[in-house]
Amino acid sequence: MTLSQAAAGKKLKVVALKKGNCNRCNLASLGIHVGDEVIIRRCAPFSGPLLVEVLSSGIQLAVGRGMASSMEVEMLDE
Repeated sequence: MTLSQAAAGKKLKVVALKKGNCNRCNLASLGIHVGDEVIIRRCAPFSGPLLVEVLSSGIQLAVGRGMASSMEVEMLDE
């Protein structure tokens, strides 16, 4: 599933970044890499951005729905 399809509050692992190297560089500059564990803290209404926390660093950032749809994630057991 993609990050944009995941529910808020669930622990997820980033398994792949689609849409080429440019998108991968943009996400890396924000602090999101393949293998990182993340949690969606909040989903803005009307297709707004997602507030995502990277668990390893504690960074919280807003990710647009387009960028979130390019991130393949898997749900982790808690």
